[in-house]
Amino acid sequence: MKTLLEKCNTLSTDGLGYEAWLEKRKGSIGGSDAGSIMGLSAYGSPLTIYLEKKGLVSDREISRAAYRGKILEPVIFGLFAKDHPELAIEKAPYMFFSKTNPFMSANIDGLISGNATIDGKEISGTGILEIKTSKTGYGFGDDEIPDTHYAQVQHYLSVLDLPWAVISVYMLENEVIKNYVVMRNDDFIARLIAAEKDFWENFVQKDVMPAAMGLENEDDMITGMYEGSKAPVVLTNEEIDLCRTHKELGEQIDALRKQKDAVGINLKAKLGARTNGDGERKLSASGGGYSVSWSFYKRQSADSDALKKAGLFDLYCKTSECDRMTITKKKEVA
Repeated sequence: MKTLLEKCNTLSTDGLGYEAWLEKRKGSIGGSDAGSIMGLSAYGSPLTIYLEKKGLVSDREISRAAYRGKILEPVIFGLFAKDHPELAIEKAPYMFFSKTNPFMSANIDGLISGNATIDGKEISGTGILEIKTSKTGYGFGDDEIPDTHYAQVQHYLSVLDLPWAVISVYMLENEVIKNYVVMRNDDFIARLIAAEKDFWENFVQKDVMPAAMGLENEDDMITGMYEGSKAPVVLTNEEIDLCRTHKELGEQIDALRKQKDAVGINLKAKLGARTNGDGERKLSASGGGYSVSWSFYKRQSADSDALKKAGLFDLYCKTSECDRMTITKKKEVA
């Protein structure tokens, strides 16, 4: 630990509450931000991280899954230590900041020292222990971890200048713990630092909002940021270009959807003509590497008019807030 404290600038997290910790992490890029900044996450992007760092969205409440992980972390930590008595394992109650790249920080679950064989790999010296929980184990294979976790530990290895990390994952449904050794990847770290440096210097420090990637979380955050305006807004040239692109892409999607529907109808017509009329309204076909399943089913839905007449609609109706944006183009006068 002493060596790490000399390598990095540090901030003690002893007694630091969750809200205070969230505020502190706005001032740097942490390991959980790395995958989103590199475009490796299905839930986060440079835009979502920017909005959080700038305080433009309310601090995210700890999710049920994250809360569960926080509760189980000391248990998994203890089980790992019990399974590996040959290793010295200690907590690291600090935020570590890179002296070379001060915009990079690391909150690690623990430090490991010693020699052992884990996940079929030999480890020696000092490395990082990262604790995870997963309900189903999705993304964790025999020799595979989710991209976001890989980026996270490479970020930590960069900040702390360490050679390896162990990710210890508790799979809830199977009630098993799997350990993965992740070795330092300097080529990946070089790309990661370049992406994070660009993000920090050209977006966060310059107050420039990154372009969206089309994620649902991006839309939720942006929609939640703004209220309506009574006064009409005049579009800027950049916004006019976005309207034009949005409209053109919508037209292309509509055209492609019609083409796809037409192809599907033609396929149904050809397959339907070859059915033997045995009374079952289903068909399966295969060939050339493709398989087709065509069947009929009944779909049930509530009769909203009948419910309203019976006075039951409002009693069971759920109201939720949503947004809708429409873009129209004025017809050109000949």
